[in-house]
Amino acid sequence: MNNLSFGDTVGSAAELGALADTIDQCCQRIGSLATSRAMAIRHDSNPDVGDDMLSAIYEAERGLKNAHRLVVRAARLGR
Repeated sequence: MNNLSFGDTVGSAAELGALADTIDQCCQRIGSLATSRAMAIRHDSNPDVGDDMLSAIYEAERGLKNAHRLVVRAARLGR
C-alpha cells in the first residue's frame, strides 16, 4: 500500500492513473483470452455454441472495463 497522505490529491490522481493503466492492460489480456477461447470452442455446425468459461471471461471483461471507466473518472476528479 502506498504511503500517500490523506490530502494529497495530486498523488492520489497519479496513483489512480497508474491503476487505470494496469486495469487497461488486464482488459487487453482478458480480451485476447476471450478471443482465443471463442476460437477454440467454435463449431462450424453450430456457431452459437458457447461454454461457461467463455461466458465468465466475457463477464470479467465487462467488469474490468467498468472498473477502468470508474478509476479514470476518479483520477479526473483529482485534477
